[in-house]
Amino acid sequence: MTANIYEKNGKYHVILSWYQNNERKQKSVSTGISVQGNNVRRAKVEMERIQKEWENKVTESFQDILFSDYLMEWLQSVKCSIAETTYYSYKHTIEKMICPYFAARKIKLCDLKPFHIQKFYAWKQEGDGASGNTIHHYHANIRKALKDAVRTELIRDNPADKLILPKKEKFHGDYYTSDELRKLVDAVKGTKLEVPVMLAALLGLRRGEVVGVRWSAIDFASMKLYICGTVTNKGPGTPSEKEVYRKKGKTDTSIRMFPLTEASVNYLKKLKATQEENHLLAGNCYNTKFLDFVCVDQLGNLIHLDYITNTFPETLVKLGMKRIRFHDLRHTNITLLLEEGATLKEVQDWAGHKDISTTANIYAHVQAKAKLRLANAMDSILSGCN
Repeated sequence: MTANIYEKNGKYHVILSWYQNNERKQKSVSTGISVQGNNVRRAKVEMERIQKEWENKVTESFQDILFSDYLMEWLQSVKCSIAETTYYSYKHTIEKMICPYFAARKIKLCDLKPFHIQKFYAWKQEGDGASGNTIHHYHANIRKALKDAVRTELIRDNPADKLILPKKEKFHGDYYTSDELRKLVDAVKGTKLEVPVMLAALLGLRRGEVVGVRWSAIDFASMKLYICGTVTNKGPGTPSEKEVYRKKGKTDTSIRMFPLTEASVNYLKKLKATQEENHLLAGNCYNTKFLDFVCVDQLGNLIHLDYITNTFPETLVKLGMKRIRFHDLRHTNITLLLEEGATLKEVQDWAGHKDISTTANIYAHVQAKAKLRLANAMDSILSGCN
């Protein structure tokens, strides 16, 4: 149950919200406290009392609450304690993927058994072809919600703790050779994809980091570029509504510095001059909201994340090139660095991986090539021995 204060007829009221029988319920209760004077703190104390009172009333019928209703209620209860992007990820998974199955079968929270959840996972795998990784994603949501049900004494133990999950598939990102990468960079020159592709290929940046690069984070004098934040999708809506710049990275180690070569500095200086010229030519039609961002179009509009994701593979098809994801340009960058002799520790810092094991696991294919070269070198050394 969630509770919020609002004003009505000069008094503070509390609006209570919860899910019951697959429907969202709301109840408005007056606190009797006047909005005049410094009464906000009193109103909040009264709100907590009212919420507890109604939670006790509603909880009496929680023995009959459907598991799907509980999931929706839990989703609302954690909304304010998690990141906005995390909430919308949970919301999509719970509303679209999990709840419809359990709501259709009217399984109550108190009756939920491990085999119910196991059957759901099997159903998703057989019917939708869900991968092991996807099942683990569903499981994380279900287990976390049920853990809170145990904590609040709605159920005695967590049925999600007793399941056998399918193995996760190890992901292997694709990548381009140096020749393929040069061909791509040449082909996208003069298009909206030019700058995103250049930054991803040159520095191995993630998509959100690419769009989040700012001119104020580039020190031309010392030839350094700083990754100080990222652009993310916070939830549903148009690209302009859902995209937000956050002054933090995917992990704590995502905030990092890159040295720039003379060629890179010249490219960025020329790009900045072009954008300033576009600003002058477009006049009032130029979008000044993103003046500090590197990835903008001719009218100053930010190049959206979805545009990059959708247009990149279409461009590859038109060019007749091997189809890879935009994120695979990051894999390409790191793979080529390793093939040039960079150490795992150097690449970990360059890529902004929190743990070196992440670097080692993702780029095991490069390490295998390196080991083969070492074996061939030893074979060559010992080939003269009889």
